[in-house]
Amino acid sequence: MQNIDSLFDTELLLLNQNEAKMLKNRIYIFILCTFLPITAMAECFDPPESKVNWDGCDKTAAQLSKANLREAVLKKANLSKANLESALLSDADLGYANLSEANLSKIKAKNARFVSAKLNKAILDNARLENSKFDRAKLNHAKIRNVSGKKAHFYNAQLNSADLSDSNFNNSNFEQADLTATTAINTNFHQSKLSYANLQAANFQNADFSKAKLDNTDLSDANFNSANLEGADLHNADINNADFTNAKLGNAIWVDRRRCRPGSVGICK
Repeated sequence: MQNIDSLFDTELLLLNQNEAKMLKNRIYIFILCTFLPITAMAECFDPPESKVNWDGCDKTAAQLSKANLREAVLKKANLSKANLESALLSDADLGYANLSEANLSKIKAKNARFVSAKLNKAILDNARLENSKFDRAKLNHAKIRNVSGKKAHFYNAQLNSADLSDSNFNNSNFEQADLTATTAINTNFHQSKLSYANLQAANFQNADFSKAKLDNTDLSDANFNSANLEGADLHNADINNADFTNAKLGNAIWVDRRRCRPGSVGICK
């Protein structure tokens, strides 16, 4: 700024004081508006590293396999179709990011934030998602198989036709989530909260819902064949055409608030 002052001092002496001040301010504003966007854009070209700031950057189809992105700021970034296989994303912020059709298999994303992110058709197989947050995220048709997701948050998330088979979501939150036509065979939902969720036509064969909260859910046409619902709370749930063949229902709170007898199988007695 000092060089600019000296460059224009001679010219400014010819102007009255008010005009000189106005001209200086205009010059400063012009320089700030010209160079600040360049500085912000430069962050998008920073290499992948811990704590990198790619807020709003376009990383479409980027090759980031095994990248260290711990604590990275990836909010609103476009990572659609990106390859993030085995990337380290613990404590990273991917809120509102676009990860549609991205490969996130085997990522380590403990405590990561995917709030309101788009992950439609994304692959998260074999990921570590403990205590991660997917609240209001869109994961329709996503593959989330064999995942470790204890205490994960999927509040009001969209998981229509997603595949969560063989995953562990012990003590997780799926309240008000849309799991319509979801497949979750052999999945662990022990002590999880699914109140007011839509589980219509989902496949939960052999899944563990023991002590889970399933009150006020839509379970119509869902498959709970051989599932464990011991101690679960299903009061006010819609179970129209749901299949509970061989399901363990002992001590469960049934849709009419009756407590099923210990040892109940298939039918709440």
